[in-house]
Amino acid sequence: WTLPADAAVGPRGKPAVAPGFGSQITIWHDGNTFTVTRVFSAGGVAVTHSLDGVETRSRTPGRLCEGDSQSVWTAAWQDNAVVTTLIGAIPPGATAPTKMDVKATFRAPAADTLTVELTFRTTGSAEPRVVSTTYKKIGPAAAQPVAAVTAATPATLSQIEWLSGTWIGTTGTSAFEERWTPPGGGSMLAVARSLRNGVMNSFEFICIVQRNGGLVYTAMPNGRQPATDFTLTRIEPKSVTFENPAHDFPKMVRYTLGDDGTLEAVVSGTEKQKPQVFRFRKQ
Repeated sequence: WTLPADAAVGPRGKPAVAPGFGSQITIWHDGNTFTVTRVFSAGGVAVTHSLDGVETRSRTPGRLCEGDSQSVWTAAWQDNAVVTTLIGAIPPGATAPTKMDVKATFRAPAADTLTVELTFRTTGSAEPRVVSTTYKKIGPAAAQPVAAVTAATPATLSQIEWLSGTWIGTTGTSAFEERWTPPGGGSMLAVARSLRNGVMNSFEFICIVQRNGGLVYTAMPNGRQPATDFTLTRIEPKSVTFENPAHDFPKMVRYTLGDDGTLEAVVSGTEKQKPQVFRFRKQ
């Protein structure tokens, strides 16, 4: 389903659509299951609803260095229309949902026409606001994609809170440091740098976020974009390992907290590539 050529244009010169919906959506309806994929410039977001009123949850990946957010939904048939209701939102790092009440009514007045009516309240408004968008059918939905099931290593940021703080190491005339924030809002942020004879020769922005029930380590050496993600593969009380087999170097990043309070960071690649080992003391 896509916006027609004569769709209304908003004040910024872009098509006017209901908040949270893009210019194109795809719908799969199979028995009691109703899946809506909203297509945006950054990609698609699919939400699968159960039409028996049972609560379901969807997960939306966060932006760079932001953890996942979740939405809590109910859905049901009402007067020959499907009505989905967003009843709760869970921001990154939170566990309890914030109460919401946003209804989307999907109705097909004709075989090639779909209206999506969004009902929601805005801050300071006593009456709900209703925004309706009309889409035209451009073809049958493709086969519903089956997401590749990659079991995440379950973990939370609280398990690696020991990584927070300022860590500094030295070798000869070189010094290297990593400064990690405590967990908050579903992420930990860090800045790292290395100096030789007091001159900075490299730096790095790093973050660890909660993603899909596990943790993802994101590295931006010298601020490079796009960032590189490493997925959690192993976690122990005082050790955490992230890997990205497709990356050239490193393919693995591991932090280990020693019994003496020192921190060891190891980055490694293939068997033919020499691992790099950094040892820090907390300041």
